[in-house]
Amino acid sequence: MSTSRLRVRPRHCDAQAMVHAARYYEFFEDAFLDWLDVHAGGYRRLRERSGVDMVIVTSGCEYRAPARLDDDLVLDCRPERVGRTSLTLRCTVRRGEEVLAVGQTTYVCVRAGAPVPVPDALRAAH
Repeated sequence: MSTSRLRVRPRHCDAQAMVHAARYYEFFEDAFLDWLDVHAGGYRRLRERSGVDMVIVTSGCEYRAPARLDDDLVLDCRPERVGRTSLTLRCTVRRGEEVLAVGQTTYVCVRAGAPVPVPDALRAAH
């Protein structure tokens, strides 16, 4: 697991000063990149060592409560499932102890456009 922190800025919000639904997917991607920093030395290092790219094949979000302008959010990102060529991560967005949203994103590992096995560094992080 890795933990990221984010302060909600005006650019994240809609006219009601709530985080726009589409922004959560950006938050999930940033939390995933932080997770890669912790478990694989970062996306660039993963690509240099293994030649693997990570492609999103599915993503979803369960919205439970709105985040608002100037909220300090905590995003916990952890692998939920590791397949032969895919990795599904779960990202929980909290304000204090309150869960605001839960996202799931499945990535497929590819090289030259074809699926390849999940690198050992990512498999070990599960």
